[in-house]
Amino acid sequence: MRFLISVLIVLFSTQIFAVTAGIKNEDGSFKVSEKALKVMGIKFQRINRSTPWTFPKEALVKVKFTRGVYRRFEGNITYVIVNILKEDAQSVTLQSDDLEAGDDVAVSGANFLRLTEADLNSDTVDNCSH
Repeated sequence: MRFLISVLIVLFSTQIFAVTAGIKNEDGSFKVSEKALKVMGIKFQRINRSTPWTFPKEALVKVKFTRGVYRRFEGNITYVIVNILKEDAQSVTLQSDDLEAGDDVAVSGANFLRLTEADLNSDTVDNCSH
């Protein structure tokens, strides 16, 4: 009986503290809570002018054969492919037709957004290829 009560307590407590990685939208974008962004150390930089833009190199994320950044607009986060104009050890200068003033670009922790997006797009754990 004590074992059953212990199991129920554990199951109940994990439901209370469970946090979803994010919410997938129909258009392919996703949302992540402010708490999750803070825990993952994700920081955004607002674009305030026209192209080109310079960001820390950590903002770049490689997906297959592309390189891009994660942008947040009205709480929705999407992967945006970019054209690299200049790159050094610390920063990258880029342009993209899909970025504009008012967008926020993830400049820290962007790889965690890639993991979150991959998790939201996988149907089951069995689909992992590693």
